[in-house]
Parts: sequence; structure tokens; C-alpha cells
Amino acid sequence: MSAPPQTPLNLRPTASSSSAGPRPIPTQSLLKPWTFDYTPSRDGKDLNLLIMFHGLGDSKGPFSKLGTSLNLPSTAVLVLNAPLPIPFLESPEHYSWYNTFDPLFNPLPTPDPSPVLRPLRSLLSTLTSPEVGWDLTQIHLFGWGQGGTVALELAYSIGREGLSSSSSSSVSSSSSTSGAGQSDDKRLRRRLGSAISICAGLLSFPSSDLGLETPVLYFTRQAPKSAVQSKSVNAIKRAFKEVTVVQGDPKAGEAMPRGREEWEGIMRFWGQVLGREDRWKGEGEVFEVVR
Repeated sequence: MSAPPQTPLNLRPTASSSSAGPRPIPTQSLLKPWTFDYTPSRDGKDLNLLIMFHGLGDSKGPFSKLGTSLNLPSTAVLVLNAPLPIPFLESPEHYSWYNTFDPLFNPLPTPDPSPVLRPLRSLLSTLTSPEVGWDLTQIHLFGWGQGGTVALELAYSIGREGLSSSSSSSVSSSSSTSGAGQSDDKRLRRRLGSAISICAGLLSFPSSDLGLETPVLYFTRQAPKSAVQSKSVNAIKRAFKEVTVVQGDPKAGEAMPRGREEWEGIMRFWGQVLGREDRWKGEGEVFEVVR
């Protein structure tokens, strides 16, 4: 048998899919109507974007300081201010993500977070547009109290309804002939990088296991194995496939995590879900073979 004809091979360098430099710093006009603070990653490699949601009656200021102090590697931080001012409270201003009180300032029996989800979905579309360049799986959510519920509900909304890709606005003729519905579904993105809720659960309660793909961490101070905790945890586990529960001190009410022991589980979770730069044989380049 004669030897097969040899095809000349060439090598060309290829960029790592996970490598990145600084992202464009978003402007107020780009992320309109949101008020926010933005901090690029300290190491200049924006591989992750952490979006932070403060609690009921708070504002973005304290969370901006927290986001900076976390110093997560290769992670930019976007701290949003809730859109609804709470009346009758003295300055500094206090805000809410969705209506929690009736006109007489009594707590609503069934608060509805859905009005804030539409502008948040629009925000994610902007952040994942070619102009800004984030991938949905690079975006991580962190919220406390009411902000934690918003983080979970947003991940729940994305998982169930998907987020259309702005870079896939056209459908090829071959796709349309094979079924436009299937093509549209493939272009929907349904997974965020992760979502963390501190001391707040889902207001939605799935009637069946959905297996949504966004990894979730739920930090709770509810009494272990109590009926209240079981209901909260079961709702989250029905919605999401991968759920980590971190138990805090029940005596601390609904406070943020305190001390190294309570933060340890959260930092370990971030260590598993945050993107990091690929290295192949040290600092050498990666090449692909081309014919």
C-alpha cells in the first residue's frame, strides 16, 4: 500500500477562551435607569462580574465597600441601588427592590418581586451585549435580605424563560427550514455563573423539580431543621439543581455573615464557581493545528 499523501500542517496561536483583560467600564447612560457603583478587578483580568443587591431599607454604599473588601480574584463588582425609595424614613435615603408595604406602611402578605425582574433582565442583556462583552456564565449574583430574594428570583427567571442572545439576532435559512422553534430555544441562555442569597429565600414556589442550572448558595440563620427553614430550602432545591446551604448562627437574626467561620462556606463556594485564567505549561502560548 502506498503511503497516504502528506498534508502540510501549520501552527497558529489561539487565545484562551477564559483569558480577559479589563472590560469596558459601564457608563450611567449605558446601564440606564440603574444607579450603581462599578469597580474593575484589581488584577486587571475581568473574568467574572459580581452583581450585588443590598437589603431592604439600605442603599448601595455599604455594599460597595463590601465588594471592594472581598477582593475576589479576576472579579469586577457592580453594586446596584434599589429603585424604590421608602417613604417616611429620614436620610440617608432608604430603598426597596419591590413593594413590601401597603399605603399605610403595613407589610404586604404576598410581596411581588416581578416588576423589578424586567429591568434586571434588560441589564443582563446589556452586560452580555457585544458592546460590553460579558458572558452570562461569567455573571454572579449576591444579595442580602430582600436583595437575596431578588438574586434568586432573577436566576429563577433566567433559568425558566432564558435570556435571548443579542449576538444571535438572525437565523440562518438552514435553521429556519429545520424548525425555527428549536433554533430560538438554542439561542436562549439559561445559566448564570452563580447566585448567593443571604437570609432570604424564593418567593416563587415551584410545584415540581425544575433542575435549573445556575449554582446557588443559600446562607440561612433559621433554626436548623425547623419548619420555616425546611420550607425555604425545599423551594430553592426544587428550583435549582445545585444548591449549597450554609448554616449561620440563629441568634444573629438576619445579619450578614460575621467572621471567618461564617464567610468560609461562601468563599469556598466562590472558589468553585468563579472563573479563573487557564494556564497551559506555565506562561507558554497555546497553538492550534491548521491545514
